[in-house]
Amino acid sequence: EHDDLMLRRFLRARDLNIEKSTAMFLKYLKWRREFVPRGFISESEIPNEIRKEKVFVQGFDKKGRPLAVIMVGKHTSDDRDLEETK
Repeated sequence: EHDDLMLRRFLRARDLNIEKSTAMFLKYLKWRREFVPRGFISESEIPNEIRKEKVFVQGFDKKGRPLAVIMVGKHTSDDRDLEETK
């Protein structure tokens, strides 16, 4: 389920162009189904990122969705296991 705020993000990203926004949103949904099939990523799937303090799991929001803080500056291409990121 997607709320109005989320849909507005896609509209803003494509300068309110409905066709481009729709295409972008559909690509996003396809990506989510493929890479996050259960709707969230569990801690057991990202142990290296947690160990390297790239990601901190911070509980749940009011709707029960997991919250995470991602330290973007700690993500570099030279220390990534490509098999793990699939």
